[in-house]
Amino acid sequence: MKKLFLFFSIVLMSISFSAAQEWFTNFDIAKRLALIQDKMLFVVWEESLFYRYPIIYYTDKGDIIVVDLSKDDSFDSIIWEHFIPVLLPESEYDKLIVSAKGREAKYLTKLNDDSIKIMDANMNILNVNAPSYYEQNLSALIKTYSLRTTFLKQDLVNYSERKNLTTSFNLGSKYIDFALFVEKEARAEIIELANIYFDEARNYLIKDSLENKVAYSQRIDLLEIKEILILNNARKSKRLLKKMKEKGIDKKNNSLFNFLNYTTFMILKDEKNAALFKDKVSNVNIKKAELILNINN
Repeated sequence: MKKLFLFFSIVLMSISFSAAQEWFTNFDIAKRLALIQDKMLFVVWEESLFYRYPIIYYTDKGDIIVVDLSKDDSFDSIIWEHFIPVLLPESEYDKLIVSAKGREAKYLTKLNDDSIKIMDANMNILNVNAPSYYEQNLSALIKTYSLRTTFLKQDLVNYSERKNLTTSFNLGSKYIDFALFVEKEARAEIIELANIYFDEARNYLIKDSLENKVAYSQRIDLLEIKEILILNNARKSKRLLKKMKEKGIDKKNNSLFNFLNYTTFMILKDEKNAALFKDKVSNVNIKKAELILNINN
């Protein structure tokens, strides 16, 4: 199996370089290459390029270049440097709309419009909060969304190979930590992407019969409080943690609960209460708390 994967990887790499920087139209191949090269997907509906499609780019000298993407491929090498470009055929629409069932209106709007979509290797849109006006800023997209997904790689691969409670939960959790290292403008959208996988995990919890179902569900609730801390709302985190304590914390989640309390009180500059939890937090999680503190300052 490993040899087959290596062979397929080499074939894909050769395809990408021999295709003269042409965009992919086969989404499955594009997704595999995204996993190999640790990149996000740069996706445009194929039919949108039947008409004028202007994008802007700022050079290193500050000059503005406007290019019609439907006719001019001079930006292709720049796009390839940062993303895996995909012309998404209309035949993929039904599959994508089914997978997006139950998501927010802004996600569905982004999926349906003609704007550039930055997707992860599982076809989930990242830039749902970005403006979707027709003339788009390639420089801004690169600055905000040119993300190297090496940190997520194993969990992305695991999820792509088998979708279940564990792979959905682990990938959602990993995306939360990933949010600590991205541009501020992308942080909330990374969190929203994490919640797509947590929603899937919750659905598996409903269907599956597990002994530790309550603990799993509570852990997702706690990780969503971690999201709140990353997005700089420690007061809300404090309220939610108090409510959860009153209901009772499963012993499997004590470590996470202590970490969240410690981080919350540190952000609120309440060192007295933070000290009550510090000895219960591992050195690794102390460092994570420091990262959250840094992005909140």
